[in-house]
Amino acid sequence: MPAREMVVVGCRLPQGLILHHPVDRSIQVKLEGPRLVVADGKKLSSSFATTEVDAEFWGLWKAAYAKNPVLLSHAIFEAKSQGEAAAKAKELQKEKTGFEQMPQTAAGISKANDVD
Repeated sequence: MPAREMVVVGCRLPQGLILHHPVDRSIQVKLEGPRLVVADGKKLSSSFATTEVDAEFWGLWKAAYAKNPVLLSHAIFEAKSQGEAAAKAKELQKEKTGFEQMPQTAAGISKANDVD
């Protein structure tokens, strides 16, 4: 039996995303998020993570959810290789997903002063 064709899917969402098959919802793929990247027991700081996904599943999901905000905002994106995924993620760094960390001074929050 020939090996199934796979694609690399990059995910910029902090906790990843679960994709359900558009026809058979019992079939799902978990996209890893950058906060889940672990090497030698330590979390790595990254702006994206990649997951290899069956090309047929990805094609069906992408066609069914073409107008989904995660695709339109490039929060998840397709690549042919790990290297291409890294290059695309670098290009997308300035594009917002809506899940970026807020600055500590946002919404009127200020740093507490030390009291003697």
